Amino acid sequence: MNIGFLDRRIIFYAPSTSINSYGEKTGSDTLYATVWAAMDHKSASSKMDQEQESSVNNLVWRVRSSTTTRAITPKYTIRYGNEKYEILAIQEIGRNSELHFVSRRIVSE
Repeated sequence: MNIGFLDRRIIFYAPSTSINSYGEKTGSDTLYATVWAAMDHKSASSKMDQEQESSVNNLVWRVRSSTTTRAITPKYTIRYGNEKYEILAIQEIGRNSELHFVSRRIVSE
């Protein structure tokens, strides 16, 4: 992997739950790691459903493999700027040299 392509700063958030004063489980995200990544656009689509437009952007984030990034699961989320991406799959490339995080961002307007 050419390190010069890792020009985006992304943040991984781990899912966490807590119990509120009523005994209910509430979910939130906890900052897990901030890493450099390369962004590869794969596809985008838009549709109208009951007068509501939604767009889906699928892309792949390429990051260097480390003990921190290898611990990430599809339950985590990725944030880049103000955008939030859900992880669909994680692909290991080579022998612990690179990880590809296949993700999607859904925007409803």
